[in-house]
Amino acid sequence: MSNSKKTYHIKIELNLWYDRNFAIEADNEDEAEAIARQVAKDQTQHLIYVDLPSEDSGDWTYGDQDYTTIYVEKE
Repeated sequence: MSNSKKTYHIKIELNLWYDRNFAIEADNEDEAEAIARQVAKDQTQHLIYVDLPSEDSGDWTYGDQDYTTIYVEKE
């Protein structure tokens, strides 16, 4: 009986989620959301296009960054 192993190429996607609440003064919800999104992008700019090093067979390659608004509420 022969035990010939095959090579398989598998891509794993890693999703890391961060969230943060903002208190923004604005004239309306749309403006408040736009300001908060811009602040969020400014604060996370250093994460864009950063690959994560790995000690074995290759680094984790940056793929995407997405900003999702969960809610906008007037105080």
